[in-house]
Amino acid sequence: MFDTKLYEGFRGKHSTIVALETVDSTNAYAVSNDLPPFAVVTAESQTAGRGRSGRKWHSAEGLNLYFSIVLNDIEPQKLLPMNIFAGYILADTLKDIADVKIKWPNDIIAEGKKLAGILMETSFSGGKLEKAVLGIGLNVNIEDFPEDIAWMATSLKKISGRNFIREEILASFMNNLEEKYDDFITGRINLINLWPFYSAFLDKKISLHKDGVKTEYTERGIDAFGCLLAENAYGRPETIVTGDIGYDFCR
Repeated sequence: MFDTKLYEGFRGKHSTIVALETVDSTNAYAVSNDLPPFAVVTAESQTAGRGRSGRKWHSAEGLNLYFSIVLNDIEPQKLLPMNIFAGYILADTLKDIADVKIKWPNDIIAEGKKLAGILMETSFSGGKLEKAVLGIGLNVNIEDFPEDIAWMATSLKKISGRNFIREEILASFMNNLEEKYDDFITGRINLINLWPFYSAFLDKKISLHKDGVKTEYTERGIDAFGCLLAENAYGRPETIVTGDIGYDFCR
């Protein structure tokens, strides 16, 4: 079971954390319960963990980190950039363990394979954004993946060959997030300038999957709204708002 006292020891201060044995989804729990900003919901396993577009997230029990963070003070235009910012914070937190990169818009990869996924979810009241929740699934100590995803998934243990204290990793991530969050909200952190250091595919070929159609592009960067800037096969620039970059060019 996730040790909240150990977590708080690594955090160096008291903070709100809800540690569950099993839950349908930490994001769903965080959205539906009244929790303060920067409260963390974590679980040993999820019965309905999910990624973008309703995809199922494989939630092996007791091996990884599945957690959600309440962000009550974020504006709607910051939701897509928040994916990028969270990826940057996670990559920065893990930099001494692995060379971690961001695959737009919300996958974290290492050695060409998926290490973590990020999912923002929101609730609205009266047409206004009431709550935003940042959910992250990070493969920590898992070694064996289901056959259908084994080719494109990895973990910190598979990369480094050693086990990790999950409480320490989560505490380090949260300390890093809180330290830089105000700079992100106020624009003092420029994600456009950071992107060249953290993108997995800058100036490389990518395949974008959208509405069942795969289109090849060359990635060129991101804009201030977190949208992807790319060139199509004819060299024309395009701004991509939605879609998924495939793992075709990771193999």
